[in-house]
Amino acid sequence: MNDPIRERRHTMTLPPLSQSASKSELCNRLKLSESTHRLLLAEAVAARNALSSNRYNLTEQSRADPSVAEPYRWDELSETSKHLHILMIVRDACAETRPYYDIGRYMLHVNEENWVARWYLWHSFRYR
Repeated sequence: MNDPIRERRHTMTLPPLSQSASKSELCNRLKLSESTHRLLLAEAVAARNALSSNRYNLTEQSRADPSVAEPYRWDELSETSKHLHILMIVRDACAETRPYYDIGRYMLHVNEENWVARWYLWHSFRYR
């Protein structure tokens, strides 16, 4: 019997997909069901809420701008804070979503990255 979750656990990571790629591109690439897509999005929304409500996550320029207010936008947040929350999404993933984050894991120099978590986090801001 084919078990797509088990097969994904043993799959090598896939090359990154642009965060601006469409939902259909992502779902086709990962062979996602709608229910799994919703779980991945829910995990990203939780991270988005934490990320966009803490002033310490802002860029220095955004922090100095008195017009910047909660909830913060994607472009107002530091790349370091985004990266930290992407890794937190992966760390705290449920059993159903973890295999998809495993597929999205890659190393950039010495930093762990995850294009699946980044896609979902970016889209959670885009469609807020």
